[in-house]
Order: sequence, then structure tokens, then C-alpha cells
Amino acid sequence: MKRTLLFVCAAGALFAQPSPVIQTETREVLVDAIVTAKNGAYVGDLTAKDFHIAQDGKEQAIKGFAVESGPSAEQTRSMVLFFDQTSMEARDEVVALRAAGPFIDAEAGPNHRMAIITFNGSMRIAQNFTDNPGRLKDALSQANLHGLAPSAADSDRSHDPSRKEEDLVVGRANASAMATSLTARDMVHALAELARSLGVLPGRKIVIVFAGALPSGNDPKAEVHDAIEAANKSSVAFYPIDVRPVFTQTDPGAVQQTPESRPIRMGGPFGQGPGAQGDPGMANSPIPDSGASGQQILANLSGGTGGFPVRNTSDLLAGLQNVGKEQDQYYVLTYVAPDSKEGTCHSLKVKVDRKQTTVRARTTYCAEKPLDLLAGTASARGLEKRAAETQAGGIGASMEVPYFYVAPNVARVDVAMEIPADVVKFENRTGKPHAEVNFLGIATGADGQARGRFSDVLKLDFDSAAQVENLKGKFLHYEKEFKIAAGEYSLTVTFGQDEASFGKVQSPLVVDSWAGDFGLSALALSRETHPAADLGLVPALEGRTPLVAQGAQIVPSGAAGFARAEPVFVYFEIYGQQANAARVRLRLLDSKTGQEKWDGGSLSVPGQGEGGNPKIPAGAKLPVESLAPGAYRLEVTATDTTGKLVKRTADFELR
Repeated sequence: MKRTLLFVCAAGALFAQPSPVIQTETREVLVDAIVTAKNGAYVGDLTAKDFHIAQDGKEQAIKGFAVESGPSAEQTRSMVLFFDQTSMEARDEVVALRAAGPFIDAEAGPNHRMAIITFNGSMRIAQNFTDNPGRLKDALSQANLHGLAPSAADSDRSHDPSRKEEDLVVGRANASAMATSLTARDMVHALAELARSLGVLPGRKIVIVFAGALPSGNDPKAEVHDAIEAANKSSVAFYPIDVRPVFTQTDPGAVQQTPESRPIRMGGPFGQGPGAQGDPGMANSPIPDSGASGQQILANLSGGTGGFPVRNTSDLLAGLQNVGKEQDQYYVLTYVAPDSKEGTCHSLKVKVDRKQTTVRARTTYCAEKPLDLLAGTASARGLEKRAAETQAGGIGASMEVPYFYVAPNVARVDVAMEIPADVVKFENRTGKPHAEVNFLGIATGADGQARGRFSDVLKLDFDSAAQVENLKGKFLHYEKEFKIAAGEYSLTVTFGQDEASFGKVQSPLVVDSWAGDFGLSALALSRETHPAADLGLVPALEGRTPLVAQGAQIVPSGAAGFARAEPVFVYFEIYGQQANAARVRLRLLDSKTGQEKWDGGSLSVPGQGEGGNPKIPAGAKLPVESLAPGAYRLEVTATDTTGKLVKRTADFELR
């Protein structure tokens, strides 16, 4: 039988050792750090023992360590060229475009994807992520900078079908949510939305911000804080490029040397030499130029996210080349944050035990907001009462609960449900149908104690009653995730709109132990996939982690029954040092007799990254069209180079 298995890899640092205390909500924090010597050269021979991380001044134990080094590394690099049209004059745009063209030629290529975004009061994606330099430069020439109308290429970017564009793209910001006035506040807000959208991509992401004299009619401190927080959560670093001529940037008598007379220095404020990450000199010192207050905003953005500004140079290309080097020269450190109130932010400081070196890294960590949205409300109390009762709910639903490790012995459980749409009651709100369904999930251990919990509100809005009518006979798909320690549990999810009508679904939840070595997640079956380009902004995912493999989002099914005529996919993740060289075998068995119905053979998984504990997501389409109706079991076996074997299974039915 022809094999249809496809794999995709994405590295993610995991803990090397189990944390001493396993909690329901672990706070795993990843910190990207770039280390340079006194002469600006990158330092690439450090180990975990050389680093120190402090949160709020208190040193934290480093649990994970990885090195991303060299242009040949297999981790996909993602870079965005962001052109702020509101701050650039026509002459500035010409200079920026001239520098961007050769920079694209040098940087775009295998594992180095770039995207181009313009901002003129709202964001517009001139070019999605691609590794094709020609397509990127076409977008530059058609970007219509300086406030012109959208180009024809914006509505039809398939003008050259021979050029392949990758599916993985940045989400589009909601332009209607942005103010129309062209101020620094709007631009920073756009950068925050961009940072959130990039969170679905693996690894460290770079956003190069081409800007001139930023307007500063109002104080955007709140927006800057939000942008830094969003960037740090998504592993995004901002690198502002001041495209104005040197004589307009600096007061007379304070002109710095240009790249023609000395090398451009990376790190410190505006080419003045390396500055320590978190150093007040990076973000808070006065900047004497004609747009000082506006440029201070960019200094804060770069200093708070581990980037650096390029300024006071007549050679923008050289400055861009220095930024490009940062794609392949960084460390990934992981620690477990101490308990803190959800939503609070904390300072971070990274140091190394080597003299005459400079470290640049994110400067803040913000604790996640609570998953228990209904805590303390009458709705939560009502659902808690229903969950404790033996009475079954009157609304039928199905549920699947695959899990994926986020640290040794800690997993993220993806709750997927299918609920009959006919039972949802809609009301008229501002002339349109609206409905809200409350959810409460409680995972209890053998002792009856709650070990995991979430609550949520599913809001449904439609434009007309006809759209609601079209839902009849169909199912609503609902997803939520929560973290839990390894163990055996019973998961109960209750849901409803009022006291008279509710649903209750129960399922065993067994999360196998995993010590951080070679491992395999549970299996998520699916009937639905979408290009990763359709993910949109992360806020639209409501805090959920999308399952992305092979450039596609795989939507986990809330039911284990499939029609033979529809496609069936599987998603899983491989973990540990040996994941790079693992071999995987997929088989379909008759779940009653154990008889083999299909064998995909032993396949290798492409390696990913160097050092650390990688996480490799994989997706495959199952050949169910050749099977007769019945009950089946999917078996996935992963084997490392030492012969260690990990097996997972998932039962499903074909009708």
C-alpha cells in the first residue's frame, strides 16, 4: 500500500530534569539569550552552567538549555520586515527599500522565511512568509509605501504560480480594532498584535521595524508595555531601524562615526556599543534628536525584548546584516517560575560567568491569566453541583482528551467536544442571534480531590436567523486546554445555558509518566485540517495551542467516529534528545481481533535543532478509505537509536 505519511519538525526546549514540585499549572518560562564579546563577536561555546537567571532579583534554577547556532541549523527561522509608513518620508522609503532588497537576497532561503508588512494606520500583509527572495522583492516593489492605495497584488498574490509560498504565515491584525489616527500609539498597538500572531511559529522570531521620526502626540506607555509583554510571550524580538539621514537624527556636534569609518556595533543604544540587557541605558536614557520621544519608544521595545536598534548610520544594509546574524546565534534557557498571582509581571535578568561579555534577553515574564473564568459565579456553582450528582445530563455530547507534554511529568490536555447545535437556545441581541454556553471541567484523582480545573463561556453570534437554521442537525466543535501532572484521573465536563437544561460528559484521563527523556504524546485524531495561514491572530484562539504540523493546523476531533468518505488524520509529538534520530511506525489494527489491516512501515523523522530536548510535531493522513466499516485501533510506535520503544494507541470507528 502506498505510504501517505508526512512529517514536520519544530524545535522547542523542554526541561532536562523533572521539577521538584509538580503542580497543576506549571509555569515553564523560555528565555532566548544572545551573548556577545567586547568586540561585538558572538560567544557560542557557553554551557548551562555559565548562565544565571534571576526573576525579581532571585536566582532561578535552569531546567532546560539549548543552543541555536549556525545558518545550517534545521530550526526554521522567521523574520518580519515591518515598514511604518506613518513615520517615513519619501526619501526615507527609498533608502529603506534599497537596503531591504540585497538583505532579502542574502537572508531568504531554506529554513529562513521572511514576511513583509506595511503599516499606515492599519497593518497590511504585503507578502506572507516565504523563502523565495523574488517573491519578497516583488512585494517590496508593490508595497505602495507612503500611504498609497493597496496594490493589485494585495488581492491577487498568485501572479507568479511558479513561485512557492509557504503555508505558515503571520495572522492578520483586526484593522477595525485600531485607531485611524496616525500616531505612535497605533503603531505600537499594531506591533503588539503582530507579536501575538507570531506566537504560533516555533523558535525565536525577529521583527525589523523600519521607521523615521515617530509622531508622539500622546503617551503610549501602556501600549509599549503590552507590546513587550506580547513579544516576550511569543519569543519575538524587535529591531528598530531608523531610516532617516544621520544629520536629522543627531544634534549638531554629536554626530557619531559612520560604518565607513568604524564597524557598526551591536547591542547598546543606537550603535553606541553593547549594553547589558535590562540596563537602564538601553531603554530609559534620553536620546538627543529631533524625534527623541518617538525614538525612545523604539529603544524601549528593543531593550525589553532582547533586540537592538540600528541608528546613526548611512549604511542601513550593514545594520540589517548585523540583525540577520542574530537568527543563528542564540541560546534557549528554561526555568520554572515561582508561584505568583495570575496576570502579574516580573523582571528578568540573565547573566553569564564570563568576563567582558554582554547578554541580551527579554526583561519581563508575566504569569498566565486564570483558566477558571467562571470562578465564584452562580453559573460555576450550578455546574459544580451538576458535576457532583450522579444524574446524567439531558444534552448528549462526545469528548476526546489527547495530551501533550510541556515538561517532565506535566502535560497539556486538549479537551475537544462535539455538541448538538439543535440544543443551543439563541436570543435576539441588537437584532442578531446570540447564545452563550457555560462550561466547567474538573479532573479528579483517585482520592476524589480536584487536580485540574477550567471554566469557560462559549459565545455564539450570527448575522441572521437563517444562519442559525443552517445549524440544525449539525454539531458545534468546542476546545479548551489545561495542564495537569502525570497520573490517573476522571475528567467531568458539565455545560449548559440554564438550570433546566445541561449536559455532562465523563472520560478517564491517564497521563503516563515521562522523565524528560525519549517520549511520545497521546494521539489526536482529526477529520479537519486547515493551512497554518488560516490560524489568524492568537487571541482568536482564546488561549489555545494550535496543533501544527507539515504547514497545516490539525483540528482534534471531539468524537472517535468517522465516515469512510471523510479523511482521517493523526497528530502526535515526539520528545527528548533522541527524537532527532527516532524512527516511527504507524499501524491500523482491528480493535477486536488485533489483526493488522495496514502497516505504514518504519520511517525516519527529520532531525531538528542542536542540543537541548527537542519537541517534534508530526502529522499523517490515515488510509481509511480501503477499510470496511468497523472498530479499529491506530498504533504509533517511536524508537530511538538505543532501541528504546514508546507506543501509543487510539481507538476509533468507521461507518
